Amino acid sequence: MSTIHEKIVEKLIAELADKKSLSAEKIKMLHSLLIADGKLRPDDLIQLFSADDGEVA
Repeated sequence: MSTIHEKIVEKLIAELADKKSLSAEKIKMLHSLLIADGKLRPDDLIQLFSADDGEVA
């Protein structure tokens, strides 16, 4: 049985994939961060949502 956390993560990932607002690689990285047992670190999210030139998306 899925937990509510898993359901929310799957719905978010599906929505991001449908809207194509992030690359498939970044969506996969976000999914990995959200399902990890540890806490999210702000630095991980900044790195994920920053463009290659340092601008935040």
